[in-house]
Amino acid sequence: MEKNSFSSLIELFSSIEVKEKGVERVYDYLLKNHTIDNPKDLTINLDLSIKRIYKIFSLLKQLGLIQVYDRPMKITINEPVAAWEKLLSEKITQIRTDCDEKIIKCEKSFVDMKTSYRIFQEETSLPPVEYINILDNEDAFDFIRNDIIGNSKEMFLTKGLNFEISSFEKIMEMLKDPKFMKKEGYSNAIILIQTILNRMPQIKYRILISREHAQDILQIVKKFSLYTTKFEEIENVYENLWDIRIYKDTCGDFIILDSSELIQFSIDPSKKLLGIFVTRSREITEIFFKKFEEMYSQALKLEDYFKKSKIDRNPTILDKFIFSFF
Repeated sequence: MEKNSFSSLIELFSSIEVKEKGVERVYDYLLKNHTIDNPKDLTINLDLSIKRIYKIFSLLKQLGLIQVYDRPMKITINEPVAAWEKLLSEKITQIRTDCDEKIIKCEKSFVDMKTSYRIFQEETSLPPVEYINILDNEDAFDFIRNDIIGNSKEMFLTKGLNFEISSFEKIMEMLKDPKFMKKEGYSNAIILIQTILNRMPQIKYRILISREHAQDILQIVKKFSLYTTKFEEIENVYENLWDIRIYKDTCGDFIILDSSELIQFSIDPSKKLLGIFVTRSREITEIFFKKFEEMYSQALKLEDYFKKSKIDRNPTILDKFIFSFF
């Protein structure tokens, strides 16, 4: 008896919830010999009692897998493929019927419970588009963490324009101010940037920046290139947070959260950020997400952009911070 063949037979009977001891052995014998002329011979060949053998015959007949002839008793196997197809078809129909009945019972029980206790769901539909004013939030990073990112796991961001966010501008002024920076070690800058990074959610940021905007940011990076290496000690903590790429053409400014929520910016003529529009329409968000994926696949990785821009080093955590927020 081949082990794999017999195992498949055990699984087949198990799938129709037949657990009669020895049924696989008797049917395996019939598959190989087709008939049984003397049931008593099986007591020796299969090590089963005659009483159990007769019980198995009765079960196999009930399942439509064999024919039983009397006087003298003779067992003949029915054509296996046709017999099993009919048996499984009946079993599957029974399972589906039982499942449908259970589903109906669950749904009816829930309805009855709500009716009995007079429980009704409150109508709380979110607007298709919501406007959030950013001017009322003095701390941009708290705003990003709480009002934008929330419980999201991944952010997709495109940056095509250079617009002003007051909190970011204040940080830049602090970094430029010699009075703020210590003469050695630049510890104030390290403390400031690390504090900001610690406040940001530890999620995956995929950022796409237009080539024109990237050139402006690169000028800022070059201003601080003298002490970018001072951030190496915190590099490992944040190195997998950002995946930044530079797109060859222009791109709009928007954010997608977890592929399900679209955020667009409201900017005044002086390029000052006023607020954001949040769109929760899955159809609209999917259009923007597909466009993001298309542009992202064609964009240049930040490391390669540095090489192309003749910057002889890999981007540091400070570089990534500047490209992400400025």
